[in-house]
This record gives sequence, structure tokens and C-alpha cells, in this order.
Amino acid sequence: MKIAIISGASSGIGRAIAKELDNKNLDELWLVALDIEGLTSIKEELKTKVKLFALNLIENSSFDVISEALKEQNPVVSYLVCSAGIGFNGDFNLITSNNISLMINLNCLALTLMTKCAEPYLDAGSRIIEIASGSGFAPQPGFAVYAASKSYVINFSRALGKELKKKNIYVTAVCPGPVDTSFFASLDNVKEYKKKFVISPVTVAKKAIKAAERKKSLCVPSFSMKLFHLASKVLPTSLILKFY
Repeated sequence: MKIAIISGASSGIGRAIAKELDNKNLDELWLVALDIEGLTSIKEELKTKVKLFALNLIENSSFDVISEALKEQNPVVSYLVCSAGIGFNGDFNLITSNNISLMINLNCLALTLMTKCAEPYLDAGSRIIEIASGSGFAPQPGFAVYAASKSYVINFSRALGKELKKKNIYVTAVCPGPVDTSFFASLDNVKEYKKKFVISPVTVAKKAIKAAERKKSLCVPSFSMKLFHLASKVLPTSLILKFY
């Protein structure tokens, strides 16, 4: 049995990727998210058999549930998509300790543990898609913890990809800029220039899967983020920080 596991599948990029993978002739889609109503609604839109996991991924017990399901079914995980994430912007001193913990636990730890759960069930040709962000290319004052967490995702993905390549398993870190999701809409005092570069989650999903199938280690879905990525590689970090 060939499956895809998608975290953060109830909305945004994860939901859009679930719809794209609905066309990949998989036996099942395993959709993971805290929002059971969102999961139920996306299930109704898919033709592939769906298994729902209404789990809070900041709780370690959630991974026991997923591990047990994998052990019982023993599928091939053809696609693993780690899309669950959260972000809070503003100066560091204004962000609560709880929100800092949420960002690090969900964006970094949960993504890593989800990957660890699925890894024994990957096979030659399997793809891992880790949703990072263009924010991870350089430090971002006003978004310090979130950007740092996404830098972790990028570096983890690329190192893991190197380890798994010998098994013909490929890892793609997806690094969009602003995306038209409830996450972006919930941010406080977003700079006007960022609103001009918003792209749709459908665009991100299509480009992410295309990049994964082409065995790309990095997917940067928008031209503006490609420029930012280039700037982060050629300009001193001190100069990038002055921009902010």
C-alpha cells in the first residue's frame, strides 16, 4: 500500500498539496492536523481514500499515534509532507514565551519527529517535502524566532537529503515568501511591500511537488524569493539587516 502523509493538511499549503496528491494514484492519504473540521471538509473534496488524524503535534503522544498506525498498516510512504507550522511577528521582547515555544516546537521539533516516524517506511523513489520559508534564508528582525526556525528546516532538509540520496529517497525544502493563507492574514503590522509578493497556496503546492519529482533539494516558488535567496548568498548579513 502506497500512501502520503501530510501534516497541516486542514488549510493553506498542506491542504493544497493534499489536493495535488489526490491525482497521484496513491492508495491512501493520511491527513494530520489539529482542526478536525478542516480535515473533514478536505476529505469530502478528495477521491483517494483518506485517513484522518486530528492531533496536536506539539504533544509528543501524537507521534505515538502515527507510529502505531504505520506499524499496523506497514505502508510505503511515497510522500511525506510536513506543512504544519505557526508564526508570530513583532519585536522579540513583545512575543510571549508560550508563542516562542509554539514556534520552535511545531516548526522544528514536530517536523523532525514526523520525519522520524515516517523514515522507516520510505522506499526508493519516496519524496519528503518539508515546508520551510524564504524567511529562513537570512535573519529577520521583527520575525527573529520564526525565521530562525525556518532556517533550521532548510538545513535539516538538505542534510537529510544527502543522507537519504543513497537510498534514492529525495528531500525538498520548500521556501515560499508570503502566501495567501490564514497564517499570513493573522500576522500583525505586515509591511506593505510584502503584500505585493503574495502568491497562492495552490501555486506553492504545484511547484513543490514538481520540484520534489525532479529531485530538487530546494524549491523557491516565487521570483521575489529567488532574488532574496540570491541576495542572502552574495551580500553580507550585516547589509541585509540594514534593509530591515
